Amino acid sequence: MRGASLLLLGTLITCNLMARRMIIPDAPAMDSVLSDTLPVIPAFTTPFAWDYIDQSIRNPEFWRSPEDPVKDYLRRLLDHALQPFDSVREQLSTVDFGSIPVHMEEPVESEEIPLRWINDTTFLMDPKGWNMNLYMHQEPRMPEPDRAQFPLQDSATFLPDSMNSQQDTTIYMPDSTIILPDSIMVTVLDTAAMESLGITLYHYVNGVVTPDLYDPLTGRRSVFSKDLSTVKFITPGNTWLADKASPFFMLRGEHQLDSLQYAVLQLLEFTERRDSTRLLINDIYGKSTPVWLTTGSDDVFRYWIKNYKNDSISLWIGNPAPRTLSLMLEDDVNVTRLKKQEISYLSAFVKETEPSLLTMDMLEPSPIFWDYAVVSAFVMNQTHLSNWTKGGESSFSTMMDIQGTATYNNKEASTQWINTARLKFGTIRTPEKGFRKNHDSFELNSKFNLNAWGKIGMSASFYMKNQLAKGYNYPNDSIPVSKFLNPGTMTIGLGFEVKPYTATTVNIAPLSYKTTFVKDTAHIDQTIHGIEEGKTAKKELGTQIVIHNKISPMEGLDITNHLRLFSNYLNHPENIDVDWEMMLDKKINWFFTIRLNLHLIYDDDVKFTVFDADDQAILLPDGSEKRVAKAQFKEFLGLSLQFKL
Repeated sequence: MRGASLLLLGTLITCNLMARRMIIPDAPAMDSVLSDTLPVIPAFTTPFAWDYIDQSIRNPEFWRSPEDPVKDYLRRLLDHALQPFDSVREQLSTVDFGSIPVHMEEPVESEEIPLRWINDTTFLMDPKGWNMNLYMHQEPRMPEPDRAQFPLQDSATFLPDSMNSQQDTTIYMPDSTIILPDSIMVTVLDTAAMESLGITLYHYVNGVVTPDLYDPLTGRRSVFSKDLSTVKFITPGNTWLADKASPFFMLRGEHQLDSLQYAVLQLLEFTERRDSTRLLINDIYGKSTPVWLTTGSDDVFRYWIKNYKNDSISLWIGNPAPRTLSLMLEDDVNVTRLKKQEISYLSAFVKETEPSLLTMDMLEPSPIFWDYAVVSAFVMNQTHLSNWTKGGESSFSTMMDIQGTATYNNKEASTQWINTARLKFGTIRTPEKGFRKNHDSFELNSKFNLNAWGKIGMSASFYMKNQLAKGYNYPNDSIPVSKFLNPGTMTIGLGFEVKPYTATTVNIAPLSYKTTFVKDTAHIDQTIHGIEEGKTAKKELGTQIVIHNKISPMEGLDITNHLRLFSNYLNHPENIDVDWEMMLDKKINWFFTIRLNLHLIYDDDVKFTVFDADDQAILLPDGSEKRVAKAQFKEFLGLSLQFKL
């Protein structure tokens, strides 16, 4: 009996599985598809072909991806098949959406959507009215076999769980017959298809809808009909409505139709520019010349017109405006044919006299008196140290050197006027001391020469030197030692200039006046710049010698020296002030140059404090610090980026 019961239970399970897979004849087969093989090619009419393609586009199950480009191509085809675009453009051009009257009314019903109830507590909301077969179908199901579903004609005995250690649920049915219930139809919803179609499933229990139909962003609320067959959405607040005679109803704002008018005009203008047609022009031999219409290009195409004798004329074809062709014959085209003619009809030849040569005067070029030049260099230098046993400090420094020159030359008057402005500004940044200024110089130089004796001429010069930004004697960065025009140096000289070589000039001014001034003595200590305490300027009368030289010992290497000497007649003329600068530029390529800049300054009036071995200032018997004149030296080496104009 136990073996028979097992056999009967296995039969029941097999029947249940077969019932799950069975297909109801009246229900459509879910896996069946229509065959693409047609015995007869259909004779589509234009409206029927349009409707057939439209249904294929709207069917989401027809497409593997909703964003497939073929779908967009078919939709564009439908748009052009409805009405020619020229007609649409003509109609839209005559419509003025901005002139349609709009007015404001009380809250209105914005939408009414029918509800599809699945059961007493579940309904669907389908705003677009899709076919229910796209997302819902019915399947036959066999009820799950359990003890309550087995009505027995005779008695059946179930073993208690405590008596069966292996949790065996075998049913012992001596002389019993099981009555199986019929299969039932179950409604199956495809949630993925519902999501793609924009259909939402809602639950309605005790007047509460889940998810909530209230939209917190727009404030739109919903009202169910009495029979719960539809739901109405009402927009709160005042609503802008268009005139009833217009095709528009509810607007987002007062000026939405004006914006629509501008958007239509923008797209019409774009399609006017974008639309193009490729036109082929053939000659009698079948050779084609392509011409694009309405491309927005000013290009013209050359076309040869030939006849049956292979005579040709060059013709230019252009497209100056949309849907417009322009034809232009080649310049200087004369069509003539040779023909036989009697000699008596030809005109007599006339011998022309040979023309005599005319006397021509040499053209005198207009003199150019002014010459301008700008030379700029940007120098960079970078050092990085990491775990360096020998010590040191990482740094990054830059130097900007810009020099502009304006020169006036008048050879007839033997005069020359040279004006130069130069700005040098350098910075340095270290991890410990941060960003600082390490060079600041602004110079103006003007020199007027009169060539009197060949290489020797009379000369008058003006020279001014100062700085732009504040300077500090680091590490003290709270008290400035210099700023704009504090100090400032100005020199005026009269004398003569000698030019022994092409690249060397020596300017000697025996009558020179030099002044060094500090106007803001409240913030700047003038004594460190050679000015006596209690005064704001130092005035000197003496001789100034300026030597300028530039040589190129090898290709790509330039060495420039600029030396300025000054001797004061009235105060120790033997103590000569020295200002010498040398620049060595080695060219690497068109833009980059390695620059070495050396600058030496010595002024006997500029004193520096003397320190002992313990970095303590040495004091004089009167208690003041001992100060002596020292040479000031600065050196800079780095990669320079140069431009010359």
